[in-house]
Amino acid sequence: MKTLSKSLTLFSMLLMLFACGGGGGSLERETSSGNTGGDTGTTTDPTYTVTLSLTDQAGETDRDLSSENPLTLTATVVDQDGAALADALVTFSLSNENLASFSNDTGTARTDDAGVATINLTASTASGDGQITATTPDGTTGTTTFSATGTGATSDNYTVALSLANAGGEADRDLSSENPLTLNFTAVNASGNPLTDALITFTLSNDDIAQFSNDTGTARTNDSGEATIGLLVGSSAGDGQVTATLPDGSTQTTTFSSAGASVVTEVPAEMEFYASSVLLPSSGSDSVELIALVKNSQSVLMEGVEVSFSAPASAGVEIQQVDDATLENGTASALLSTSNNAGNRFVTVTATAGDVVRTIEIEIDGTEVTINGSRSITINDSATLTLRVQDSDGTNIPNQSISLSTDIGTLSATEVTTGTNGQASVTYTGSESGTATISGAALGSTTTFTITVQEDDFAFTTVPTEEVPVAPDDAYEAGDYTTLTVSWSKDNAVFAGGNVTFTASRGDIRPGDETGTTDASGEISFDIASTNAGVAEITATGNDGAGNEVTATVEIEFIATDAHIMYVDASPDIIGPDGQTSTISAVVRDPAGNLVKNKVVSFNVNDTSTGTISPSQATTDSNGIASTVFTSAAVTSEEFVLITATVIDEPEVTAQVSMTVGNRAFDVSIGTGNLIQSPDDTTYLKEFAVFVADSAGRPIEGVSLTASIAPVPFVEGGNYYRGTWVWVEPRWIVGILDENDEVSAGYTSICANEDINDNGMLDYEEDANEDSFLTPGIVGTVSFEGGIDETDANGQATLQLRYPRAYGQFYEANITVFAQSTGSESKASMYYKYGVASDDLTNLDVPPPSSPFGTSLPDDPNDRFTRIVFCGAN
Repeated sequence: MKTLSKSLTLFSMLLMLFACGGGGGSLERETSSGNTGGDTGTTTDPTYTVTLSLTDQAGETDRDLSSENPLTLTATVVDQDGAALADALVTFSLSNENLASFSNDTGTARTDDAGVATINLTASTASGDGQITATTPDGTTGTTTFSATGTGATSDNYTVALSLANAGGEADRDLSSENPLTLNFTAVNASGNPLTDALITFTLSNDDIAQFSNDTGTARTNDSGEATIGLLVGSSAGDGQVTATLPDGSTQTTTFSSAGASVVTEVPAEMEFYASSVLLPSSGSDSVELIALVKNSQSVLMEGVEVSFSAPASAGVEIQQVDDATLENGTASALLSTSNNAGNRFVTVTATAGDVVRTIEIEIDGTEVTINGSRSITINDSATLTLRVQDSDGTNIPNQSISLSTDIGTLSATEVTTGTNGQASVTYTGSESGTATISGAALGSTTTFTITVQEDDFAFTTVPTEEVPVAPDDAYEAGDYTTLTVSWSKDNAVFAGGNVTFTASRGDIRPGDETGTTDASGEISFDIASTNAGVAEITATGNDGAGNEVTATVEIEFIATDAHIMYVDASPDIIGPDGQTSTISAVVRDPAGNLVKNKVVSFNVNDTSTGTISPSQATTDSNGIASTVFTSAAVTSEEFVLITATVIDEPEVTAQVSMTVGNRAFDVSIGTGNLIQSPDDTTYLKEFAVFVADSAGRPIEGVSLTASIAPVPFVEGGNYYRGTWVWVEPRWIVGILDENDEVSAGYTSICANEDINDNGMLDYEEDANEDSFLTPGIVGTVSFEGGIDETDANGQATLQLRYPRAYGQFYEANITVFAQSTGSESKASMYYKYGVASDDLTNLDVPPPSSPFGTSLPDDPNDRFTRIVFCGAN
C-alpha cells in the first residue's frame, strides 16, 4: 500500500509540472519547498547508503563461513530519504579471494524494487578473516566482515611417518639402478583418524641423484591415510633428502643414498664423409653441403653423435653447422661457402666424430684474370691494356692485386690493383719487334695476352661498329656485304703499293677482294659477308716487296636476325610446390639454323595453381638463348603447367613446354667424396652416395631408384674440353708447353655442347666439328652397386659411375637419381666434372691421356680461355 501511495504522489507531481509549462524537463529533487519553475529552484543528486548482512541457510544471521556452512550476502540500497534504489547493478569484491568465492562468475547482483540484491558465498581453500565490499554504480560502497574455514585446512594435527623400502618390502635407503626404492607415507591425527583423500607433494633436495616414478611427484592418501611413490636412481651419485608436504603446508623428511646411473656411452666406429659437389664456385653465391654418416661397430646408424666440421683458418671459407649431432638416419650436415675469398684453391675439410676423423678436398674455382687491349702496335709505340679479375659469376673483384710480366717490351708497372669498378690498367711499350706475351696472375688464376709489335703501322682503320646481319643464302647481293679498311704506314709516311692478303675464320670475302695493293693513301678495303652467325676473326697480312711482312687482326660478329623456329626447355620439368623454381630457356634459330641474337621473347604461363614467371620478357644472347624463371605455387596434375614463349616482333615463331608441380613425399640427396678407383688400366670408377629421407630426416627403406647421366646442357653452359698434360712439379696439369719451355695452364679450347636444344638429336647446323655426331654425347655408364637399386634400412644406396680414363678433366656431366615410392616421385642431380685419380697425376713416367676431343688451339690462341659456341674439326 505504501508503494501504491508513492506511485500516486509521483504521478500527481508529473501532472503539475506539465501543467506549469515545464514540458520536456526532467524530474529533479528540490532543495527547498519553493516553486519548480526552473528559474529560481536549485537541485542536487541523491545520496545512497549500502547496508550488508550475512545469513546462513536457515536465514539466521551468521558470519562463520565453511564448506558445511555457505552464507548468503544481502545488500540493501536506499537514498537519504529512505527511497529504494531499484534495478541497479551492485558489484561485490573480497579482500582475499583465497578465503571465499561468490556463487556466480561476475560477483554482481541486481537490486529489486525494494533496493535489495543478494549473492551466495562459499568457502575456498584458505582459512582466516575477510571483508566483503559492495559498490553501486555511483561508487557508493558498503562493507561487512566474515570468518572462513578453508576446504584445505584442518583443525587436526597429524603425525606423519615417512619410510623407504626396496622391492622385497624391507627397509632400505640405498638407491641404485638395480635397487629402486618405494617411499611410504602415513598420516593420522591424535585420535588415530587417518588423513584421507589428501594430495601429498614430494620433492627432492637434488634432482640429479634421483627421480620419482611419475611426472608430478605427487600421490593421494587412501582410506588408511597411506600414499606411496616410487624412487628411481638419477644420473649422479650422492646423498639426498625427500620432503613430503601436506595440504596444510606441514612437512616431513627422510634421507637416502644414491649410487648414480651406470651410463655406457657408445662411440662411433666408422664415418663416411660426402660432399654434394667437390667443386665450389669462387663467387660465394653458392654453397656445398657436407654430409657425415656415422655408424657403430655393427654398421648401425648412430643418432645423437656430435659431429664437428672444420677447415684451416687460412683456407678463407665459412662452415655453417646445420646439425650439431647426427639425426635418426645417422647423418649430420653442414654448409661450406666462400663469401670473402674468391681465389682459386683447394681446401681440405675435416669431419670429426669422437676419435673418427675423415677429410675431403673441395676445389674452389672459377676466378679468372682477363686482359684486353690492342693486339697490334708499331715498334716504340704504346698500348693501354685493361685488366679485370672476375669471380665465377663474372663479377669484377675490386681492390685486387694483379702481378704482370712480359717477355719482350716493357710494362709501366709489374703489379697493379683493381679499383672500385674492379678494373685496372697498365701501359705496354713495344721496344722491339715480335710477338709479346703478357702474363697476369691473381687469386690463383693466370692468363696471357699477346701483342704483335710491328716495325710498320699496319692496322684496321674501318670496321663495323655493330653486329653484321647474316645473308639469307650464299648468293650474296650488294647489301649483304660489309666493308673493312686497312691502313699502312712506314716511317710515319703512308705506304702505297704494298701487297695485302685477307683471310677470315667465318664468312666469305667478296671474290677478287682476297688480295690487293694499298692505294696512294696507304689504304686498302675489302668486303665480307656470311650466311652463318658467330664471331669472325679477320687477318690482314701485308708484304712490302722487300721480304718484310706485317699482320693485323680484328673481330666482327655476324648475327642472325630472322627468327624462324624456337625450342623451349624447362630445367627441371618436375619441381616441388611452394616456391620451387625451374629455368625456362628458349633457343631461337633462323631458317638456316643460325642462332638469332637480340630477339625479345615473351613468356606466358597457363597455370591455375598460381605459379609465376619472371621476367616476362628476355632478349636472346649470342647463343640465341632467352631465359626466365618459373616459381611454383600449389601442386598440379602431371604436365599441367603450360609455358609459351613467343618472339614479340615475329609472333608466328612460338613454342611451348609443359611442367609438373608435384608434392614430394620424400627428399633425395646425392653426394660424393674424393676417391676415384681404378678397376683396370683404362677405366675409372667414381661412387656417389644416395640418401632418401622423409620430411623429418628419417631414412626411408625400399624406395626404388633409377639413375641417368647426360652432358651438361648447352643452355646451362655445358662444355667439353680440348687439351693435353704438362708436368709442373709435383704433378701433371692441363696446359701448354711453348717453344721456350714455358708452361701456361688451361685448355687449348673450351667447346660448347653441340646439342643446342637438348633434344638428343643431331639437328641442322648442330654438327660444328663435322663428325656426324652430337659432341660430346653421353660418356660412361651409371649403375647401382651390386645391382641393388633400392634404399636399405639407412635410406641409402651407392651409385657407381664408370668412364674411360681419357675423359678425365675433359668432360662434364649431370648425374641424376630418380626415386619412386607409393606413387610419389622425387629426384636429385649434381654436376660432376670427370676427375683423374691422384696416383695418375703424380706418376712422372706416365702422363694421363690427352683429350679425346682433340688438342688443337683455336685460330687465335687467346680464344682458348673463352667458350667457343661452334668448335670446328680438331
